[in-house]
Amino acid sequence: MSLPNDPAIHYVAAGDIFRGLAPRDRAEVERLISYNLYPPGQIFHSPNEVGEQLFVLRAGRVRIYKLSPEGRALTLMVLEPVTIFGEMTLVGQWLHDTFAEAMIECTIGVIGRDTLRRILERYPQVAIAFMELMGQRLRAMENKLADIAFKSVPQRLASVLLNLAGVPAGQGQPAVPTSVVRYTHQQLAEMIGSYRETVTKAIGELREAGVIRIEDDAIALTDLAQLQRLANR
Repeated sequence: MSLPNDPAIHYVAAGDIFRGLAPRDRAEVERLISYNLYPPGQIFHSPNEVGEQLFVLRAGRVRIYKLSPEGRALTLMVLEPVTIFGEMTLVGQWLHDTFAEAMIECTIGVIGRDTLRRILERYPQVAIAFMELMGQRLRAMENKLADIAFKSVPQRLASVLLNLAGVPAGQGQPAVPTSVVRYTHQQLAEMIGSYRETVTKAIGELREAGVIRIEDDAIALTDLAQLQRLANR
């Protein structure tokens, strides 16, 4: 199902590399993006596929993950709008090395490699935002690797819940109680490199401690200070 481009809609988010453009320039760039609606489970790229496009997530949620030879999944990132993905194949690495899958219904746009390069050359602020985003993702991957290597499952679970809620895991004055979209125990296990059964036990322990509360469609983080202390042990 094709969606009409609407240059009048200007989405702004931390991962939106076009956020620094003036409205007229943003509208011009939007006209170069072809948007479509995709169902949950749609795979946008897979390992060893040649990457010729940059994907723009306008609505929905996408996970980036790897599979082990035994078929075990490790979720590297969960992306929410507005942001991009598939960028690594456009900066020298021609083949994808991850899967990108829609977790819910998504609106995704695509920009061809040559078109993106023209945009980056014409608008230096977009090129800078592009590099900043790549740097942020590299740091996130390094932190995830360190967590898996050095932290326990409860610690990793606390970190990912804070991350999904947009709350810094570092020490300091915690934000007001907040919540995150409810994920299955299997999805959370794949985010922290663990097993579903182990995550189920850890969630139970956090609930009993009053740190989280499970609601119909969300996980309420009821004690952010305790979660931060746990994540930083």
